[in-house]
Amino acid sequence: MTSKTVALLLLGLVVPGLCSAQSIKPGKWTGSVVPPEQDEVAVTFDVLVFGDSLGVVIHAGEHGDFTVTAGHYADKTISFTFVPGGPTVRCVLKENAESVYAGDCLGDDGSLATMKMVPPKEM
Repeated sequence: MTSKTVALLLLGLVVPGLCSAQSIKPGKWTGSVVPPEQDEVAVTFDVLVFGDSLGVVIHAGEHGDFTVTAGHYADKTISFTFVPGGPTVRCVLKENAESVYAGDCLGDDGSLATMKMVPPKEM
């Protein structure tokens, strides 16, 4: 085998791993939101992936469904904006050691909530 062939084989083994490290799984996610001064609310998320852009609908039971805008995934971080009937809210959720995305959601009125998103289990 020539060194060029070996290099191409190694590249073929390394690149898919790098690409999958920057991927996010579409599907039905679970999670929760803790709105300002309220109890935790169980939610589900319908997640669609378009490269590094995300389409997400948050289903919060009796609180309603919310379509996010500016959904984005990069560097193990999910970010998006949505309007839950009041101020516009911007969320930044970072992946933790358990592969759960968690972080803060800041309203344009200064309100702060926390959110976590749990991807579907591997089959």
